[in-house]
Amino acid sequence: MLIPVVLKDGHEELVSNNELHFLISNKQVMFFKRSDGWVVLGRDKMRDLKVPYNGVERRQNNVFSLDH
Repeated sequence: MLIPVVLKDGHEELVSNNELHFLISNKQVMFFKRSDGWVVLGRDKMRDLKVPYNGVERRQNNVFSLDH
């Protein structure tokens, strides 16, 4: 499925989901269209982009551990 976007330079494009994430993370998009209408970056709510966690593991779920 291709997503309509308006880039910061004013060009309109149809992009894939992966391309949209790339363009958003590189701050190249002004608007993109969802099923319920246009989203304005910096104004409308968006889901957070998934960023890998590089910190220390702090969860303590020994229930699933094989080291009993």
